[in-house]
Amino acid sequence: MKRTWTTGILLALGSWTWAAFSDVPSGFLAERVAQVVEMGWMQGYPDGTFRGQEPLNRYQLAAALGRVLRDLGVGAQPVAFKDVPSGHWVSEPLALAVSWGLVSGYPDGTFRGQEPLTRAALAVVLARLVEKLGGGKEVPLPWDVPQDHWAAPAVRKVVGEGLMQLNVDGSFGPNAVVNRYQMVLALAALKPFVEAWRLGQARGEAEVTVAPRQAANPAASPPSPTQRESLDLAANWVGMMRGQVVVVGEKVYLWASEGAKELGFGGGEVVLPPWRLVGGTLEDGKNRYVPLGSGGGREVLPSVFKRMRSGHLAVDPSGNYLLLVNAEPLCHCPSRLVRLVLLLSYPVGLYAEYAYLMDEPGNQIAGVAWPEPKNLLLLEAAKDRAFLYRVNLNAGEDIAFSAWDEGGLEERNPLPVRPVAKVLLAELPLSQPKGLALEGKERLLTVVEGRLMRLQLPSALW
Repeated sequence: MKRTWTTGILLALGSWTWAAFSDVPSGFLAERVAQVVEMGWMQGYPDGTFRGQEPLNRYQLAAALGRVLRDLGVGAQPVAFKDVPSGHWVSEPLALAVSWGLVSGYPDGTFRGQEPLTRAALAVVLARLVEKLGGGKEVPLPWDVPQDHWAAPAVRKVVGEGLMQLNVDGSFGPNAVVNRYQMVLALAALKPFVEAWRLGQARGEAEVTVAPRQAANPAASPPSPTQRESLDLAANWVGMMRGQVVVVGEKVYLWASEGAKELGFGGGEVVLPPWRLVGGTLEDGKNRYVPLGSGGGREVLPSVFKRMRSGHLAVDPSGNYLLLVNAEPLCHCPSRLVRLVLLLSYPVGLYAEYAYLMDEPGNQIAGVAWPEPKNLLLLEAAKDRAFLYRVNLNAGEDIAFSAWDEGGLEERNPLPVRPVAKVLLAELPLSQPKGLALEGKERLLTVVEGRLMRLQLPSALW
């Protein structure tokens, strides 16, 4: 049963409608605040504010959890903590949370409710709750949570189920304090699990599958392609150059909707005329560009690129910058890290270098495209599928001309630099794709099993 609150809710036309808190901006966040307040799991203040930036403590966590558990019909056993007086405002919800094994006290018999709530502690509690409600999907750990961290298993689950989101740099921030907005997003994402569990209890079912839900992070449930088409062109790789699609096979072609036009250049691994990439060496028809210390060419690449076996190229829409990314980590070690190197196209020289973290060791960068100035796209391939990511270079740490140019960054865990931020746009049913290009904003091109392939993507990915 939905509860009513005098703050932020108005009765109109026989149903509940949202009257925004004075300090909550309209949009996605306001919708989530409305959901959680309407469920009665959190509430605003008498002055009409929500104060979403305020930090939470353990008492406030227990209060929110208790309201959720009350809706589930959970019974409570009496509990007592030395520092929680009889009749304390949190006594009832705290007893519910303790009875269901979501929170506990300290060995000295205290609860320490005034302690700030960290993201790691919230992850542990939410993971316990979602497991009891039938969830538990896991994803790889963020780069700043070590494998042996006490909250690591919980972090995998709460990020996997969309209950907590990563920061723009891909980090989790386990020691950061949780604020009221973050708690709202977690509870809003938890709502479908609660509703499915209650439905199962009403039907007397032991297990209920949670219906598809809108994740708190819109990128957490990416759309899937709706159509795939094998095109009549044998190919080894596809890329983009100033908005044009270049296909590499026995020859190099410029691809358009009306078909392929031969450019007259000889084939190779990766070609964006006049640029060719062969192993760790770049060529432009006049010069060879090699890693520092290699000799035999103009030394402009970081020295660690001596280890590169394969990679990808993209040219920005203006033609001023050339992007190089290695397909695999530049080390003989289980690493998730590859490097994004920006070269000035004329005069050729190192401009910037960034770290990119793949989802899992063993993944590869299958392609890269630069269709718009603000949108760099990477295709990351796993064993039987691929993931299309939008990458924000401004949210990464430029490591060019640093000690990491000499190597060693790949072996470090946790990573000592901030990687670029990436947003998942689509999950693709592709096995071992090669290259990446776009036709407009709704068609993706890659190469699978020696043929150029087109995938129709959902609209409005950007």
